[in-house]
Amino acid sequence: MTLHEAIAELATFNDDPGAGGITREAFTPTYERALEYVARRMREAGLEARRDAFGNLYGRLEGADPALPCVRTGSHFDTTLNAGAYDGVVGVLGAIEAVAALRASGRPVRRAIEVVAFAGEEPRFGTGCIGSRAVMGDLTRDDLDRMVDRDGVSLAAALSGAGLDPDAIADAAWDPEEVHAFLELHIEQGIVLESSGDQIGIVDAIAAPHDVRVRLTGAADHAGATPMSLRRDALAGAAEAMVELERLAAGSPSGTTVGTVGVLRLAPGAINVVPGVVELDVDVRDSDPDARRAVVEAFLAGVGAIAARRGLGVEVEEIVRDEPRQCAPFVVEACEQACASLGARGRHMISGAYHDALILARQVPVGMLFVPSRGGVSHHPDEHTDAEDIDRGTAVLREALAQLAR
Repeated sequence: MTLHEAIAELATFNDDPGAGGITREAFTPTYERALEYVARRMREAGLEARRDAFGNLYGRLEGADPALPCVRTGSHFDTTLNAGAYDGVVGVLGAIEAVAALRASGRPVRRAIEVVAFAGEEPRFGTGCIGSRAVMGDLTRDDLDRMVDRDGVSLAAALSGAGLDPDAIADAAWDPEEVHAFLELHIEQGIVLESSGDQIGIVDAIAAPHDVRVRLTGAADHAGATPMSLRRDALAGAAEAMVELERLAAGSPSGTTVGTVGVLRLAPGAINVVPGVVELDVDVRDSDPDARRAVVEAFLAGVGAIAARRGLGVEVEEIVRDEPRQCAPFVVEACEQACASLGARGRHMISGAYHDALILARQVPVGMLFVPSRGGVSHHPDEHTDAEDIDRGTAVLREALAQLAR
């Protein structure tokens, strides 16, 4: 079976086929069946497959010197709701293909290479990249009870349902001294490569989010009986805050800050009632930590001023704050040399999207390779990357791994 046939087959593991896209959330029965499929692909490629205490899946190609720190590569194959077939998947199945090709070539590999399929990169439980957070030792047993999905299922319960022991998650942690480098192949999820005509993105830095939840509280008064001058409309305040976020992000001195209100909740939600409570889930990202911090601080100050003027209460809860990370120069150099050896047109770029590599970069040298995304579409049924681009990216990954492993 070819790589592209495997991508198509993995797409059939889908909890909502009628929606047109793919829904395969971590630790669901469908995800578990997909995991068995990926593990079988690993074994067929000559890799030794195993699963850690958090449910991350590994496929290992042993090196000539097992005492050396290993090279790891991979991504994830869980999805958001009604997603596409390529996000994360290319980095898992493509990595299996790359390592299999390297093994078949008979070229010397001194360091072991492990393909990793991280569990829960998408935020089913409110926070993304939980598999990579687990291997970095960032999750506690209490976190597993605290983190719940939209149906109220805790992460601890989901792990138990998948046959894993929530009390054993510490066993999943990596020893950073045992990892030489981690390299992740991924679709770009943007239009830089497509617009420039370049074939491969060599990532120099990964932007990170600072996410907050802002709760504005006004008065849920009758929409017909309450004069405009006497209203404490929480949604009107939220709308003003959203425009303020857009203004601040667009005017950031770095030129690379982005700000998004991705979720809006309001109550009571009736057409004839002034909204009394509104929650905004706000995502601010940049590879420049100082610029990101300045935007977040200015936004929260602006929200405070809007609320004071409108007579609204304000509560702010931090959801997550991850630090932007630079990719390791020697991993970047391996990617450059791999492109040169294959005649692939590469360009240096920053990843604005969130990836497992970002979490790992706190303790492990990392790098990323991007392949083009048609129209920049991702997390959507129309997500697409041409087979030629996937094959090229897999070949570049293969050559970069060969360098890192020897």
